[in-house]
Amino acid sequence: MRILKINLKHFLAIGLFIKTGLSIAQEQEDLSTYTMDEFVVTGTKFELPVEKSGKTIYKLTAKDIEQNAGKTVSDLLNEVPGIQMDGNFGAPGTNISYYVRGGRNKNTLILIDGVPLNDPSGIDASFDLRFLPVSQIESIEVLKGGLSTLYGTGASAAVISIKLKEANQDGVHGQVDYSYGSFDTQQASANVNGKQDKLSFMVSGSLMKSEGFSAASDENASATFNKDGMSQKNVNVKIGLEATEQLNIGVNAAYDEFSADYDGGAFLDADNQNNGEQFRIGFTPSYKYGAGQVKLNVLLNSGSREFKSTYPSKYKSKNLQTELTHEHQWNDNFKTLIGVNAQKLSAKEVLADPNAEYDDFTIVDPFASVFFDHNSGLNVHAGVRLNTHSAYDNEFIYNINPSFLLPINGGFSVKFLASISTSYVTPSLYQLYSFYGNKNLSPERSTNYEGGISFYLGDNLTLNTVYFRRDETDPIIFSGALDAGGNWVSFYDNGTDEQVVKGLELDANWAISNLISLNANYSYVTTDEPTNFYRIPAYKFGIGLIVSPIETVDISVKYNLTGERTVAYWDSATFSSVETKLGSFGLVDLFANYKLINKKLSVYGGINNVFDTDFVGIYGYTTRGRTMTIGLNYTF
Repeated sequence: MRILKINLKHFLAIGLFIKTGLSIAQEQEDLSTYTMDEFVVTGTKFELPVEKSGKTIYKLTAKDIEQNAGKTVSDLLNEVPGIQMDGNFGAPGTNISYYVRGGRNKNTLILIDGVPLNDPSGIDASFDLRFLPVSQIESIEVLKGGLSTLYGTGASAAVISIKLKEANQDGVHGQVDYSYGSFDTQQASANVNGKQDKLSFMVSGSLMKSEGFSAASDENASATFNKDGMSQKNVNVKIGLEATEQLNIGVNAAYDEFSADYDGGAFLDADNQNNGEQFRIGFTPSYKYGAGQVKLNVLLNSGSREFKSTYPSKYKSKNLQTELTHEHQWNDNFKTLIGVNAQKLSAKEVLADPNAEYDDFTIVDPFASVFFDHNSGLNVHAGVRLNTHSAYDNEFIYNINPSFLLPINGGFSVKFLASISTSYVTPSLYQLYSFYGNKNLSPERSTNYEGGISFYLGDNLTLNTVYFRRDETDPIIFSGALDAGGNWVSFYDNGTDEQVVKGLELDANWAISNLISLNANYSYVTTDEPTNFYRIPAYKFGIGLIVSPIETVDISVKYNLTGERTVAYWDSATFSSVETKLGSFGLVDLFANYKLINKKLSVYGGINNVFDTDFVGIYGYTTRGRTMTIGLNYTF
């Protein structure tokens, strides 16, 4: 069994934090706990008021999503502090990368309705956000830091938890939406949902198509490049049955499909196409008893990706996930969660050999966590996980996360938080079993440290500030060596280099009045290995203003500044990699929504990049300028 490195001085510091909190708690037992209306689950898997969480969680609510018409999932996430989405400013259907706190796709885990999703056939096995339409999303929670003790592999820098819409009102209801925007982009979606007695259901679907523009920049070409567009189709079904007062049974199924044109590379036009589809079906029973509940979550996700180009390829994959958890509230101050997560990931390349066998591996992870909630404001969340993998030795990881909420007066409270956690990233099927694979790979390992302060002034003002550090070891790199015959052989291997990533994040939300609210954020990240930070900006800043002059009108204005980034590209003239800097850029977005007919009909419109700012998103590729969207939404 491999135990990730434990730093004694950090444990002592956290122990002192808890001891100090307990001492203050004994002196303040008559103080009532400060509560707010917002609940979150991502940070602990327990449903908690946000102020009791020992993490800073950024949540995009249904209203936040509604106020961003015409934006994709990646556009929404790009405005979250500490996240850089790469590719979202390119042609529709451009491949999306997400960099959180200096981590890559492999370091951020995507959850859909609480279940980890990824593509086992990819090099880094990350989830492709291009599959997901905004119209099906109810909310998004973004939690940063090491969360592998709760969620397993990939949760070493962040977890992005996406909750899809579901029936929440008695009777039959529905929604229809249509929008039209720049580049002949059309989107249509509809859903019907209902609840009657013990049965609930939702059926939703969406279509999207865009003519787009050339993905590769044609500024150095003698002729205009062809347009690169995309299309997307989605169907989602959810059925719930309250079999008894204690037993609830849920079944869900979804089909997602997208097709995107792409070019041959930087400044290089081509008629290439990427087609993808996935089907998932899930079963989610839960049983509640007096002091707790038991949940089972089973999901089978199968998919395919096909690349039509000079170098064609086609992949098929399957991902079977099963998680069983038992939550128990022992008393007013103490609750526990125990569970086991089992995954089987399979993938194969089928274009060269349609009868090829699937490569696969299995993961079985038992885990446990406890949450201590002292009625004076001290909260401690701690957990452990044993990662057992069919391809490498076991990994034991841990997390300890105390926080202390100190009520001052007049509704003003301060929360102090700290955490230390270990995380891992499992090598992908491609890295283990492909032509370049290495079956002796170990997972990438990291230790995360966080410390922060949050200020709450009632429900009107929230200010969060967090310092973080992530120590990474055993990186999986593409390496090579001479074989016995003197030939160079390339393969994946665990490198010996260590990397330290650290930074600062601040965000503030201020409800000035019922008519006006203001939010702002700033993030900074740096590393001692700058060559691992290509495309990642050192800083980002954003500010937004939402005004409701009357009850039925919302107007929002946002400004987002992205700092300089260093990129490396292949220079075919010199046959070498060349570094260059891309300048910073700031964009202004405007949105308006007007509701009429008893708020059932909404007329909305948005302008992104209002001032048509010229900038480079990815070197050698076209960046979209000013874009506009108008639409209608009817709710019944």
